[in-house]
Amino acid sequence: MTKPSLPELLHAAVTAVGGTERPGQVTMAEAVAEAVDDQSHLLVQAGTGTGKSLGYLVPALAHGERVVVATATLALQRQLVERDLPRTVESLHPLLRRRPQFAMLKGRSNYLCLHRLHEGVPQDEEEGLFDQFEAAAPSSKLGQDLLRLRDWSDETETGDRDDLTPGVSDRAWGQISVSSRECLGATKCAYGAECFAEAARERAKLVDVVVTNHALLAIDAIEGAPVLPSHEVLIVDEA
Repeated sequence: MTKPSLPELLHAAVTAVGGTERPGQVTMAEAVAEAVDDQSHLLVQAGTGTGKSLGYLVPALAHGERVVVATATLALQRQLVERDLPRTVESLHPLLRRRPQFAMLKGRSNYLCLHRLHEGVPQDEEEGLFDQFEAAAPSSKLGQDLLRLRDWSDETETGDRDDLTPGVSDRAWGQISVSSRECLGATKCAYGAECFAEAARERAKLVDVVVTNHALLAIDAIEGAPVLPSHEVLIVDEA
C-alpha cells in the first residue's frame, strides 16, 4: 500500500474541520515532518491564523511513534484532546489505516487523591487536627463542595478536576488533592491501586500522543524521576 503524502494528509485534516489550506500551514507541516524524520530541533514562529495545531499534529500522527505535546495552559490541553485531536485522528484514519490513540496527562494536584479524601491530611499539619468534612458546616459553601466531591469520587473515572461540573473552589479542591511532594507514593499508599493520577500515567504509556503542560514537562526534565512515558518526538506549544 502506498504511503499517503503529507499534502494528502494535511488536505484531509483541513477539509474535515471545514477550513482551507494556507501556505504557511503547509510550510510548517513540511518543516515539522522533516525535523521529526531527521530527529533534529526545529523552532517555528507561526502567526495568528496559520493553523499551527494541524501544522504539527498531522506530521506527528503520520510519524507513527509516540509524541509528547506540551502546552502552555490546561485550557489548550483540553482544546487539543477534546477538539483538535479527535477531528484530526478521524480525518486521517482512512489514509493512515490506523486510528492513533491520545491521552491527557496533568500534574498530580489536578487529580482527586483518595487517600486525602478518606484519611484527611497528616495529623502534624494544622488542618489535620480534625476531619475536613466535620470541620466544614454542611450548610457552608465549603461543606457543600466537600460533600459533592465525596459523592463525585464514587462516580468519576478520571478524578480529573476539570471533569467536575460545576467546579469547586480552590480551597475545597485543596482538601482532597496533593502535590507530588505530598504524595506518599503508589507503593506505600493504601489507595495506590486505585489512584487516579497513577492511572493517568499508565494510560499515557499506551497511547500515541500524550498531551501535557509545560509544568509537568519541566518536572520530568529536572527532578530526575520521569513522569512522562518514553517518547520519540517532543512538541512544545508555545515555547
